[in-house]
Amino acid sequence: MDFDAQDEVTALARRLVRTPSENPPGRESAVAEVLAGQARAWGLEVTTQEIDDNRVNVVTRLPGTGSAPSLVYCGHLDTVPVGARRDWAEDPFGGVVRDGYLWGRGAVDMKGGLAAMLTSLAVLRFAGTELPGDLVLCAVVGEEADCAGSRHLDGTDVLDDAGWLVVGEPTDLDLVVAHKGAVRVELVAHGMSAHGATPELGVNAIEAVARLVSAVRVLPADVRPHPLLGSPSSSVNLIEGGTAVNVVPDLCRAVVDVRTIPGVDADVVLASVKEGADRVMAAMPEVEILVRVLHERAPVSTSVDHPLVRASQEAAVRTLGGRRPTRGVPYFSDASVLSPPRNLPTVLFGPGEEALMHKANERVSTTDLHRATRFLSVLPTVLHGPDTGLPGGSAVGA
Repeated sequence: MDFDAQDEVTALARRLVRTPSENPPGRESAVAEVLAGQARAWGLEVTTQEIDDNRVNVVTRLPGTGSAPSLVYCGHLDTVPVGARRDWAEDPFGGVVRDGYLWGRGAVDMKGGLAAMLTSLAVLRFAGTELPGDLVLCAVVGEEADCAGSRHLDGTDVLDDAGWLVVGEPTDLDLVVAHKGAVRVELVAHGMSAHGATPELGVNAIEAVARLVSAVRVLPADVRPHPLLGSPSSSVNLIEGGTAVNVVPDLCRAVVDVRTIPGVDADVVLASVKEGADRVMAAMPEVEILVRVLHERAPVSTSVDHPLVRASQEAAVRTLGGRRPTRGVPYFSDASVLSPPRNLPTVLFGPGEEALMHKANERVSTTDLHRATRFLSVLPTVLHGPDTGLPGGSAVGA
């Protein structure tokens, strides 16, 4: 087969963008079928995992010839919602290529990355490359909401022989070797209602939450910054309470979004918040404050000296014209679910500018789609050693 990687990756990315998979509501089966159908057409092994109605993970495999660990590529099938269409210069589901960019929802986050990953497997297959371990692409649902796909994947045997993980989030082709985690803590205060004209007869739940969020130290004072991620952060991003302007509120709920670094986990955050809640309840004895973790995603960090990172830099030299920056990012990814249980060394790498994520006029350079494909085609051969290089090196540059 005459395989032109540049044309193929752009065509696949356009088809993925043209297939809506907004989350919410989280219906990724149609885009999963596009990806799975293309993988089968390229002669790759495909299995699917049904997560829920209209929700399907796709696992694509290029089998290795030996027993070496597998290299796992991972990306998510869902996107955030489009928002107001009037804000878009192009149809968000049109898959339009203009001025050297593919426009549309998911072009950056992260259907462009998925297209590059799958196309890289096809490049290796048509080149006849023999790797000593499997190369696996896991396309999962739900990353934008609850990581349902990666949580399901973690409960299967797909990753049992995994040695390395590459997540295709948009990094502008940089090597992201660390990202923050997230702990979302819910605070619910119960007080006692009363007429607004006689507030002394009630117990104001909003006041209790206000005292807590203004005074509590969510993070311990002795947390040392991470060299690539800096310090953890916290922000009160949701607060609900009250029924009427003339009624003392007997219930108030708030949610604190804490972004963590290695060494700071949910137990540390929860203990700090509970200490603050105890102080407020001591000052307001008639108030009860309940504290619980709604959501936890672990931070991820891989040493810049790890063989995966060194191999990634070598692949960048061969395909991207030189070494790439190694850095951290403040958001989390599916690696938060997949990496810690197996202590998998992890790199985030993909086409697209992070500044365009989750925004109108999302777009990715078609040149960078091809450059990412070349990098992802070469990385397995570098990681496994010189004896598995592509014949003549011609297929990667196709």
